[in-house]
Amino acid sequence: MDELIDIFDEKGNHIGTELKSVAHKLRHWHKSIHAYLINDKGEIVLQQRSPDKNLYPNYWDVSFAGHVGAGENTLSSAQRECKEELSINLNANDLEYLFTVPERLQWGDVDSREFVDVFLCRKNFDKESIKLQEEEVAGFVVMSISKFIDEIKRENNNLLPHTEEYKKMIPILERELDRIKLANSNGYEK
Repeated sequence: MDELIDIFDEKGNHIGTELKSVAHKLRHWHKSIHAYLINDKGEIVLQQRSPDKNLYPNYWDVSFAGHVGAGENTLSSAQRECKEELSINLNANDLEYLFTVPERLQWGDVDSREFVDVFLCRKNFDKESIKLQEEEVAGFVVMSISKFIDEIKRENNNLLPHTEEYKKMIPILERELDRIKLANSNGYEK
């Protein structure tokens, strides 16, 4: 789906607005969000990208993600994307901003240059109530956070290559596992 987005120079200065398709063709920097949805059982949701996506179709990706619309802030964008892609309503306090990473992804003639705001979302979810946005998401899986970390570390995986982001996320996810282990009285193990 094409949408109007803010565009930036390589230093992050706002320089205007453009349709997403044009921004990709002209290689303009723009903003997006990525979010990792985890629960108190030490599980994470991953989504499989639609086969119709023009960038890494069918690859596995973060829990929910998307472009930030023109004039939109990244927190409200994250809330909107979660509702659209997974049918889960989030409050602002469900999301914790972690960091921003510049990311360049290429696939065919698409050259996406994004400043990605990364969020952690701690929320217990009922996987039976997740309803996917079919145009964007082909499927989802719920796996242990430790298995996800192992997948990141494997070279030949089918994960969208958020290389720099994953390097920063591994220690954060490991700390979350330790936090969950301490919080759970049932003796959850990594």
